[in-house]
Amino acid sequence: MEHNVILIMTDQHRLDTMRYANPDAPCHTPALDALASESLCFSNAYTNAPVCTPARSALYTGLYPSVTGMCTNIYQHGCSTHELADAPYLLSRRLSAAGFHCGYTGKWHLGIGTDKSASPEGRELLERRKAGYMGAEAYLNYGTLPSDVGFIGDDFPGHGNGGHGTALFQKYLRDNGLTQVLSGVYRGSRPGDHSKGGVITSGEETTPEYFVSLRARQITDQLRELGGPFFLSVNFWGPHEPYYVAEEDYALYRKMSIPPWPSFTGGDGVENKLHRLVQRPEQDWSFFENNLRHYYAAITGIDRQIGRLIRHLKESGVYDGSYVIFCADHGDSQGCHNGMENKSGHMYNETTKIPLMIKPPRGLRPTVTKQLASTVDIYATVLDIAGYGAEDWQAGHSLLPLLENPGAAVRDYAVCESVGAFPLIAMQRMYRSGPMKYIFNCGGADELYDLDADPWELRNLVEDPAYRARLDDLKNGLAAAMYRHHDDSAPWFCKMNRLGGWRLGERPALQAREPSADGPCGPFSGREPL
Repeated sequence: MEHNVILIMTDQHRLDTMRYANPDAPCHTPALDALASESLCFSNAYTNAPVCTPARSALYTGLYPSVTGMCTNIYQHGCSTHELADAPYLLSRRLSAAGFHCGYTGKWHLGIGTDKSASPEGRELLERRKAGYMGAEAYLNYGTLPSDVGFIGDDFPGHGNGGHGTALFQKYLRDNGLTQVLSGVYRGSRPGDHSKGGVITSGEETTPEYFVSLRARQITDQLRELGGPFFLSVNFWGPHEPYYVAEEDYALYRKMSIPPWPSFTGGDGVENKLHRLVQRPEQDWSFFENNLRHYYAAITGIDRQIGRLIRHLKESGVYDGSYVIFCADHGDSQGCHNGMENKSGHMYNETTKIPLMIKPPRGLRPTVTKQLASTVDIYATVLDIAGYGAEDWQAGHSLLPLLENPGAAVRDYAVCESVGAFPLIAMQRMYRSGPMKYIFNCGGADELYDLDADPWELRNLVEDPAYRARLDDLKNGLAAAMYRHHDDSAPWFCKMNRLGGWRLGERPALQAREPSADGPCGPFSGREPL
């Protein structure tokens, strides 16, 4: 029997706001709580990268950013591929070959499209080009939006900046005689910061979240009319800043007292100047307390729109026969480790751990698994649903076996990659295996945490002699994973850490791989679904 797949993604969504992972979570999220009650929920799911573009690229390629070249946000330093390449291995292309119709709405951030003048981000890029920035030169006549790679639905070029200024959302407001009214705007502290948040007093109908949910319902109906199974990708811009939240949602949190995290004042043994990129100059918990009130309100607003979509799926007879996957691209700092805001610059759980839930057709009993998972696994899972077997070059593993046995380990490690999200580029790699978490900071001190004993990552054990053997094992594990994922940084990581042949000062032979016209990391079979 063929099943539909609905993928719902939020942006910069902390795991600890989900009640299945944190029973004391202060967020009012009845729709997500209900979905969790019939889903397999992951408490140890990791993003492949704690930055928007690279995290999202893995969903549609099944590959790590070091392979796709989308290593940070598009058209920024550190990103070598600024428009998602159309290729046979893209999720939409493979699903289409399997007889699925594919729909898309909401945040994209995997390209600006061919017409660079059609969006504020594209026009800014053209202006930067005039000023001497040539990063867009190779992409002036090439670009990728969802409709370019087999999706029907909506094209939102670039990041979209919360969706508020996008052409489609503004047209929706005009067509319906609506005007968004914003009050109580406040700003952040970093150079060039835009507003951090505010309250929308013109009703939820004037929020991008409402519009995304509306479009998701309309596209669902379009896909149903086409017949056959479908895949629908629904992408909310929030709770990523700016936190422009509906008054009715903010009212739930306006007077809430939120105590500082245990990690707000930092930890022991961590000296990394890269962290200063996202640390506020002063330690001011009241700023983060205000942030969190808006952040939680944003999550509540998104939850209500997810509830509307799920009700529509049920009323149209789609829900019971569909897989519903909910996840986030990455988390959010919100004051962790000496007052960090936003994301990037670090690999702590606040940004690398994500919510992930899978509801199978007909649902199941509420189940939380501690097994490791990664965003690269979502690609493999969706293709498994569509009847494809695993390809050798895929970085991810199907999570479907966990639906039958939540204790079955489909992976024994998780890797996270980053070069940051700012003009200052700094390579980082994270490797989680068992309770241990190793962070490689190129140009800075490494980090090692025992998450069982130290869940807030407050004690860096990298210089502790008692952990030397485990540290060596983790470094070797990361090196093996980097080679396995075709991360070109692997030999240089080994050289810096004197691993393998480098231990004796010898240059080891690099692992060669055969180029392929179809698969990025080896032959792509192109075979029909099983």
